Parts: sequence; C-alpha cells; structure tokens
Amino acid sequence: MKKIILLFTFFLSYASFSQTDIDQILEIGIENAQRFSEDYFAPAGESLINNMSNGWYTTAQTKKLWHFEVGIVGNLSFVREDKQSFVFRVAEYTDISFRDGRLSQSVASALGTNQEDLTVVINAGGAGELEVNLPDGIGNAEINSIPGGFIQASMGLIKSTEIKVRYLPRIKAVEDAEIQLYGVAFQHEFTDWIFPLKRWPFRLSALLGYTNVKGFYDLDGASAVPGSDQEVRLNSNSWLLTGIVSTKLPVLNFYGGLGYYFGANDADLLGTYQIQNGPFSSDIVVDPISVKTKTNGVKATVGARVEFGVFKANMDYTLQNYNNLSLGLNFGW
Repeated sequence: MKKIILLFTFFLSYASFSQTDIDQILEIGIENAQRFSEDYFAPAGESLINNMSNGWYTTAQTKKLWHFEVGIVGNLSFVREDKQSFVFRVAEYTDISFRDGRLSQSVASALGTNQEDLTVVINAGGAGELEVNLPDGIGNAEINSIPGGFIQASMGLIKSTEIKVRYLPRIKAVEDAEIQLYGVAFQHEFTDWIFPLKRWPFRLSALLGYTNVKGFYDLDGASAVPGSDQEVRLNSNSWLLTGIVSTKLPVLNFYGGLGYYFGANDADLLGTYQIQNGPFSSDIVVDPISVKTKTNGVKATVGARVEFGVFKANMDYTLQNYNNLSLGLNFGW
C-alpha cells in the first residue's frame, strides 16, 4: 500500500494516510477516526520533535565577534519497540468491535507494522455494517530509526554570545509534497564571567534553540475519495534549553550537555471528503482530522569534536525519549 511520505532536508520523513487509508479511516466515523489518529500518529510526532532538538552544539566555546561556521548536521533517532504499537480498546470508540469479540488488541502505530491483517467492524449487526482494515505504519514495515538532516550556520556576537541558524526554503520533496524548515538558537559562554573559570581545563555555556518544520501535501490529484481542496498540513515546533561543558584541548575535544526539550506537532487533514461505504456513506465531511502531539523530557548528550584547520567533524550520542546519534561536518573559524 502506497504511503504519502513528506521527505525533508536529506533524510527526515513524516507520513500521513495513503489515499486508501483515508477512505477506510473516515468510514468508521469522524469521532472514531480522530481517536484512532491520535494514538496512531503520536509516536511519529514525538520522534520528530526529539530528532529536531538535536545537533545544536559541538562545543561550549562561543565564537569571537563575526567569526562564523557553516556545515551539515545529520541525526539518527532510535525508536523503542513499545513505540511501534498501541493498544486499541473498543470501549474508547463508538459502535466499533472486533469480529472475534476481543475488547482490546495491540495494533501498529505509524512506526510499526501489524503481524497480520487486522480489521474492526463498524455498526456490527446494524444497517450499513462494514469491516474496515486497520493501517500498517510507514512503508508497511517497522521503523527502528528516524533519520534527519539540515544545513546549519553560526556566528559570534558580542559578549561571548553566538547565534546559530538552520534553514531550508520551501521545496518540493516528493510528488506533490513540499517541506520547509528553519531554526534559530543563541549560545552564551559563562567561562569569561569569573576569572578563576578561565584557568580551568573546560568551558561552560548555555543554549536556547528553536526549530520549526512545515509540511504540505496536495491530495486533490492523488486521493480516490471524492471531494475538493484536499490537503495534509504539518506544523512542528521543537525547543531546547541546555547547559554545555567542553574541554580546551588543541585538536580533539570532548563535550556534553544536560538539558530539557519540549515541542508540539499539528497534523491536519483538510478539505472536503465524501465517504463511500458503511453507515456514514454519502456523508460529506470538512477538515475531518486534526492531530495534536506534545512531548517533553530531559536529555543528556556526550560527544567528541576533532579540528583540522578550518574543518571540524563531530559525533555525539543523546539519551532521551528517542535516543539520538548526531554527526556533523563544518567549515569556518
């Protein structure tokens, strides 16, 4: 089954329903479809926020005035097994049941896959009874890791402060999908505040960063569901507040951070849709699904950075809700 996947920067992906899934999910009723979508997409939204809160720093040292650096950052967030599924409880839905009478069943989230075809029955024994297939995740396979990447630049400002930006203009990613990304962060070094700190073998700083991702997918040319102005929109915001420590060695340095991240996703299925089958057949619904995901947590990072003249390379690993590996290659001074 073909999935609509929003690809952005080099690697990162986010998914919505395929045209077949849209038809079938709406057939179980709008309230039921909304409830299912919240559980189905929650892990994908959480992973996106976790992924984009990484890669902001490679050292606690801030740049001198007008000194700059630009490079490429890649993230790889790892998905826990418990995030690949959720428990579907019929008591939380209206007029929905499993054919075999079960009251609950573990089903795939957007990051997982069902071991067998799973169906639910809407309005069992009544007028318009319909059996609906529950969707698998992205690509019909388990997702064990979520990649992401972007271009990032930084420049030194006054008083031991540095500004960082990450940006991707609105571009066509795949078929009718478009994506754009931007972010900004400020890092301030405390080492210069107190004279004794200058004599210590490490530096201290703090960083506040924000990243926004927007995705757009035009369904009018792809959807098999009659209607108009059909579109999927994604808006994701990620924040990071962290302390940073790093060594002062000449070539190879080590760095780490302890911080707090939080963010929110809004994924909306917009437009008008005419339901084709089941008890809601011929109903016309407008902007039927809106999924909001919020997540937050503490994260701890440890990494290393090596310098070859104006070139720098780094690698770090972060412990968080979705553990993350970051790689970077930068140019500047």
